[in-house]
Amino acid sequence: MRHVFFGLSGGLGPILRNVPTAKEFERAGIEVSFSIYGEYGISLLQRLGLPVHMDDDPIRPGARYRIPPQPMFYHLDHYYAQMGLLDKQFTAAWVRNRIRMVEQAKADLIVSDMSPHTIIAAKVLGIPSIAITQSCLHARGKPLFWGHPPRNLPRVTPVINEILRSYRLPEISRMEELHSGDLDIAPSIPELDPIGDNRVIHAGPISMNMHETHRLELPDGQTGILVYPGRMRDASGETGLHLLRAVFSAFARKKVTVVVATSEALPASLLRSCPRNVRIVPTFNEDMLHRFDLFIHHGGHGSCLSAICQGVPSLMIPTQREREFNARQMHRIGAGEYMMPLTFTSAHLYGLSMYMLHEEYRERVRQLRDKVKKRHYGGARLVYEHAVRLQTAHQR
Repeated sequence: MRHVFFGLSGGLGPILRNVPTAKEFERAGIEVSFSIYGEYGISLLQRLGLPVHMDDDPIRPGARYRIPPQPMFYHLDHYYAQMGLLDKQFTAAWVRNRIRMVEQAKADLIVSDMSPHTIIAAKVLGIPSIAITQSCLHARGKPLFWGHPPRNLPRVTPVINEILRSYRLPEISRMEELHSGDLDIAPSIPELDPIGDNRVIHAGPISMNMHETHRLELPDGQTGILVYPGRMRDASGETGLHLLRAVFSAFARKKVTVVVATSEALPASLLRSCPRNVRIVPTFNEDMLHRFDLFIHHGGHGSCLSAICQGVPSLMIPTQREREFNARQMHRIGAGEYMMPLTFTSAHLYGLSMYMLHEEYRERVRQLRDKVKKRHYGGARLVYEHAVRLQTAHQR
């Protein structure tokens, strides 16, 4: 094996769970390179010293094929319709560009994290592929929407199938099938990510510390709450800002210490309303988390797993459907509670937070933490070892 290509969607989560595996390859003398969407992800990978391929295809989806971005998509066909994949010309170019990128990388192994055109490129070029997946993104996993989706939602699968036929590849029945490779690995635990396919490997939580740990002196005997709001603004609106406004209002003048972790600049009006018992820090690492009594966050996959690993209950305010899935699962396994955005008052948020300080919540999540520790998951090293076996088998 000489070169591994990582195709990522975007955001911080895929970086945190794939860079540790990339480092395993590099330690073995194997070159790696990445593709990711979004300036933040590109710059972060570059700061970590990892090569990034730039997606410079000028073609964009036609306006008449776009549907408005929305937080509560029902399945991946609906989600990718928001990305412009209803436009066949754009989607065909999107796939061609990815095939060309992988060819230029001279990759002999593909790792895809929510990157269907990377999986297609691997199939077209005959390169073995690993899909990093979650339950709600896998064809045999628990679905994103816990109910019956509405009728007549947009579907991009017919467009994709036209493209697959042009490359003489088998058709798919839904987009979740392109979140699967020759080997599927969930960087998670089966409690959070149940998948009804025993070929899927649960590697356990995979993450990395990005920053130097802050020294946080919490007052003796006082409750400590860590808040991670995610992005202040995203395609769903001002989700992070709404969360922080609710937190500031709920905990003002209360006998708790609240630490908000965000590297984004906050509006002056919001900073003026920041209570004295709330401290804002630019970053946090997982090993900070165990110092706190409660973790309020946006329901991200990595945040959920960090809370489990550190034995801290989560109060989640999920800002889109995948995070709602995570929040529902966390509640189902006894690791936390959730509230939907814009459905609660500050008094409700404070009351539920205080209720979650009861020992039963901490005890349940600590029992789960201890159970996970005893399994001795391999994490990034396990992904690397399976990748070597896959590539060796492919060469035979």
